[in-house]
Amino acid sequence: MVVLIDVDKVLLELTLEEKIQLLSGKNNWQTHGIGRLGIPSLTTTDGPHGVRGTAFFNGPKGMLTPSATAMGATFDTNLMRKTGAMLAIEARERGYDVLLGPTVCLQRSPLIGRGFEAFAEDPWLSGMMASEYVNGVQAGGVACSIKHFAAHDQSTNSTEDAIVASERALRETHLLPFQLAVKHANPWSFMTSYNKINGTHASENAWLMSKILRQDWGWDGLVMSDWFGTYSTTEAVVAGLDLEMPGPARWRGDILRYAVLSRKLKMSSIDARVRNLLNLVNKLEAHKHRGDNTAQYGDTPAKKDLCRTLASSSIVLLKNKDNLLPLDPTAKQTYGLIGPAVTITAASGGGSGDLRPYYISRPMEAIKEVVGEENVKTAIGCSGGRFLPYLETDIHVPGTNEPGYLLHWYATDPESDPSLKPTVTVTGEQAQMYFGDNIPDGIGARYWLKVSTIYTAPKTTTIQLGLCVVGKAKMYVDGNEVVDLWTSQPPKTISTPMFDRASMEVTADLSVKEGESYEILVFLKNESFEAGAGALNRGGLRLGYTEKFDDEAALAKAINVAKQVDVPIVIAGLNKDYETEATDRQTLALPPQVDRLIKEVIKANPKTVVVSQAGCPITMPWLDQASAVCHAWYGGQETGHGIADVLFGKTNPSGRISVTFPKRLEHSPAFLNFGKSDYEIVYGEGVFVGYRYYEKTLHDPLFYFGYGLSYTNFEYSNPQAPKTVTPTNGDVRFDASVDVTNTGDRDGHEIVQIYVSDLKSSVQRPIKELKGFKKVWIKAGSTETVTVSLDKYALSYWSERQDKWLAEAGAFRIIISKSANPVDEVASLGIKLLESFTWMI
Repeated sequence: MVVLIDVDKVLLELTLEEKIQLLSGKNNWQTHGIGRLGIPSLTTTDGPHGVRGTAFFNGPKGMLTPSATAMGATFDTNLMRKTGAMLAIEARERGYDVLLGPTVCLQRSPLIGRGFEAFAEDPWLSGMMASEYVNGVQAGGVACSIKHFAAHDQSTNSTEDAIVASERALRETHLLPFQLAVKHANPWSFMTSYNKINGTHASENAWLMSKILRQDWGWDGLVMSDWFGTYSTTEAVVAGLDLEMPGPARWRGDILRYAVLSRKLKMSSIDARVRNLLNLVNKLEAHKHRGDNTAQYGDTPAKKDLCRTLASSSIVLLKNKDNLLPLDPTAKQTYGLIGPAVTITAASGGGSGDLRPYYISRPMEAIKEVVGEENVKTAIGCSGGRFLPYLETDIHVPGTNEPGYLLHWYATDPESDPSLKPTVTVTGEQAQMYFGDNIPDGIGARYWLKVSTIYTAPKTTTIQLGLCVVGKAKMYVDGNEVVDLWTSQPPKTISTPMFDRASMEVTADLSVKEGESYEILVFLKNESFEAGAGALNRGGLRLGYTEKFDDEAALAKAINVAKQVDVPIVIAGLNKDYETEATDRQTLALPPQVDRLIKEVIKANPKTVVVSQAGCPITMPWLDQASAVCHAWYGGQETGHGIADVLFGKTNPSGRISVTFPKRLEHSPAFLNFGKSDYEIVYGEGVFVGYRYYEKTLHDPLFYFGYGLSYTNFEYSNPQAPKTVTPTNGDVRFDASVDVTNTGDRDGHEIVQIYVSDLKSSVQRPIKELKGFKKVWIKAGSTETVTVSLDKYALSYWSERQDKWLAEAGAFRIIISKSANPVDEVASLGIKLLESFTWMI
């Protein structure tokens, strides 16, 4: 039987100290509980690409989905519902109550470092995909904390950013995905962003939290801060911030108690915040599943299938000259797998959206499964990352046969006493060890750490070892010091791992002999060279490793392989070194060596297939010369199989571009208002985000939002929409439909996109805006009638004069299209709204 808290009764019984305790985190991931009143502690976990858990190091393995931009590219709300449901299972298995996701902030610039975490540049696509994601998670008894509310679109030190934007620009673009999620899914929690909005930080912004979220939208959930994103005591409570995270409290605790006792803050404000927390507890309890089927737990076939479907469904076929794709797996031909991502899989961006996956499907193994190892030649061609790949192969824990590392923690300096025993000993498999949230019990704020592993050389060669640290460290090989990041550290010239808190990587060459073993040891003290690291300065290290190779020789080998095989397949792009939380990109270009590799391989063999990977847009200077190009985003744990399924025709590609790819950075809407030249970030593009901007300014991008090819062909006919609509009870509802025929010889998905154009408005509006979409499966030779329902959102804009949404009477066009590109419009139907009306949600 479900037993809910009597909120009014409990509010009377709670002491002031207990109420204040409930309004801030207990630790990094948990809230406080009050046992005597039956109030449980809630545990949060990072999303949005899986259930990361409560530890960056040695956290549980979990299902790693493709990046959110990849999921957005599926245009598949049903698939999002299934994804959410599976994430709820993962969360319940681990005892987590709140999933911190999804992310719905728009990519107003393609350079945002964590842009891969959000679904799309378009608010309608983002909001509708997020709604089904939330519905799936919350139907499983786990809360979503949708984020980041609002306008979090720069990653580099975003706490200092001050957004300056018109209310219309915010309402129609950056707030609309949240509004749609409230309407269609009711997330039980919101997470505030780090930045200011029009002069006030989001976490103490009453206009944002109280007026818009609670008054205008009628939402009744819990608002929490982003981690360390609370900046005040009284102001944040009064404005509507319920929960400060993480704990222990910095702005609440005794400071909040004094604010109440000194009457700076009314008890009614405290009670309102506590009420929202207790209501969340009740929502979780009411939806809690009893007797879960434990067969759903762990690395199940259902999770593998879902991730593989997500990965393959997200891949966008950008070019397919002479129908080079799909490749015939039964043909007697050879393949060259070329590029760094063939073996070093780009499965995810970096930061809190990353996690330890159950496994990683690498493209090399996946393609060999299809065509046989004997038909494949490989060549890396160039380095793919800013840092050496992780040292996670050919190593084992000293004294065992288990892969990984041995970690000895010390509360005092072991070098001062060689006989000192470690305070804590653990093992782990990760080569990146960030301890920002999981220092072992018994270890204080200052500690010393010895990390060791045994490397056994698979061949006689020269290898490179690399080390980055948060703190001070030395690396030894067989007792000989090879890297010194203790006495000094090189100046930072690029962003670095572990939320940009690590040192630059320093490398050392080592000659090794096949079969021989070498002890690698790192001695770390968590004392940072970086001033102001604060809560993030709890120490960490990253161990890298690669066989040393000559860049020119590697390129020459790749060219030679391309010439020897029938079909070269280049898989390359960006990875988590470039796209990660806490730092933004500086360019749309791929690393120079990657672009050079692609150009040279295409030149060597015109039948080259290019598979690009990046979470956000990139430039493609080799596009005109390429015969076939697929964009694969970050594909999660099934990256390899997803790519192989599309290349060899198991999956007919149906992905569509979720973030417009510009031809050059200077063409992007936020080019003049992005980065760190000013602390104030003026949203000068207004409502013209993404494709709206490119179409309005006549800047044809490289690839428009919504674009993507298929291995079959679809023809549209018989478009239908009403000629007039009249509002009823503050709304309009009408359908647009079209017959879609698969005229090719392969079954496949088509994505029908419905845009709306306001032909005469009292304000400047985009030429057209996406207002509906539907993904349909159509067998070869068959026809399906596709109907998309539209409502008041399709015809309205935010009126700053009336402080409401306004649908103005007049003429509109319903545009049925295959993408946002004007040349892809297949039908345009006139429709007239007979009466104006206003509304709020």
